[in-house]
Amino acid sequence: ERELILDFFEATTGARMMCNYMRFGGLAYDLPLEIKGQETTSWLTELVNERLPAKIDEWERLISGNEIVRARCIDVAVLTAEDAMRFSCSGPLLRASGVPYDIRRAEPYSFYDQLDFDVAVRYNGDLYDRYLVRIDEMRQSLRILRQVIPQLVATSGQSIFPEDEKPQYAYRTGQGGDSYGRIENPKGELGYYITAGQRASNADRYHIRAPSFINLTALEPLSLNNKVADLVAILGSIDIVLGEVDR
Repeated sequence: ERELILDFFEATTGARMMCNYMRFGGLAYDLPLEIKGQETTSWLTELVNERLPAKIDEWERLISGNEIVRARCIDVAVLTAEDAMRFSCSGPLLRASGVPYDIRRAEPYSFYDQLDFDVAVRYNGDLYDRYLVRIDEMRQSLRILRQVIPQLVATSGQSIFPEDEKPQYAYRTGQGGDSYGRIENPKGELGYYITAGQRASNADRYHIRAPSFINLTALEPLSLNNKVADLVAILGSIDIVLGEVDR
């Protein structure tokens, strides 16, 4: 099913990976009229209502009750709620430790306050719950998409930075001070910090607070008193993007 999602990325953005689709004020371009010869809304509806739910059910049948998975994951690499907050963890890593914190609910942005979905949370903080909370999140994501897809309407769109008129988005920094904005990223809290001086249109400092690097700080306590053979699973349960960490 990953290939189907990458097909959507490619049809929409022109790239299967590193899509570079987001823009200040919107997106680079509108959705395509069709994907793989099928009308886009119909293709997305089939993917969200049929293909992906069936695949998630299959994963659960194969993995959730598997004796080997349960033996290797339950009560292994436990991260308590207190430690998760002490290390400033966010996203599924935090919610698997029993902290029901999701920025889409805590500080709604865009139109998340108009959508009906639950914050996926588990309470044991072990490898197994970090797997389960991601299964829960996939189901909630499908729930969100089922509400969003019917609202897609055909539009001609307009340029974010048109050459002959005022742009939809204008840079704003005020007359000095600090500003921090954040959203819920699949890995956790994605924040943007800007410090502006007295210059009208330029920021003195612009920093991206990416979740993978912060969440990775919990690797040491998660690894203590566990087997070397468990380290790969422990790192996988944090679910980092290495390029995001390395930058």
